[in-house]
Amino acid sequence: MSRPISRRTLLITALTAGIGALAAFLYRRSQPVYVVVEPDAAIPPQGLTIISRAEWGAREPDHEASGEYGFADRATEPAWYVYPDPLPDVYNTVAIHHSASLLSTNETMASVQNLHMDRNHWADVGYHYAIDKGGLIYEGRDIHVRGSSVGGYNTGTIGVVVMGNFEYDEPLDVQLTVLQTLINWLTTTYTLTHLAGHGEFNPESVCPGKNMLPHLDTLAQIAGLQRGTDGHVKPT
Repeated sequence: MSRPISRRTLLITALTAGIGALAAFLYRRSQPVYVVVEPDAAIPPQGLTIISRAEWGAREPDHEASGEYGFADRATEPAWYVYPDPLPDVYNTVAIHHSASLLSTNETMASVQNLHMDRNHWADVGYHYAIDKGGLIYEGRDIHVRGSSVGGYNTGTIGVVVMGNFEYDEPLDVQLTVLQTLINWLTTTYTLTHLAGHGEFNPESVCPGKNMLPHLDTLAQIAGLQRGTDGHVKPT
């Protein structure tokens, strides 16, 4: 089985052969394969601004990273996995995290990515979205790619991190307001059914912090989501 060639060969292209759908390029270990998916990476509505990876200066994914090496053919494999199906058929749960750095540290999205890539040795930042202390939303890992935020339960889960250490900090009102708006949009866009905190998937973790936990029920209720991890479907 051959190793993937340089990540620079990864391409995303549009197919126009009478179907008008986007084509997401899925590199399999043996040879490249183009997979047609629906144009389901929706554009946020007016009033919900998301800072793109290009705007915040994201590093390119590193597919040689030891903690997330190569590319997966199936969802049961642990490597970088591009969903071949329309995203509303894939996602069911939004997982809420804290970054575990105090608000006073003025953490940036770049520093979160650096931590995940340089310390955890993942291919990219693990979360799909992040919210900083000013209420700005950042695009994280490509929404078409499985995240790396809840061990053993990443397939079908959208990871959202709120910057701060909510074992000590209190989430700011602006963060909660923006988080609710983001969750509402994700719910309707990807037909989510559940909301959970990271520690509900992985009990050894205190994430998203004791001061964020009391807000999860309200966030879920307003978005019309059920609470907990029961939405997760184990990949086969």
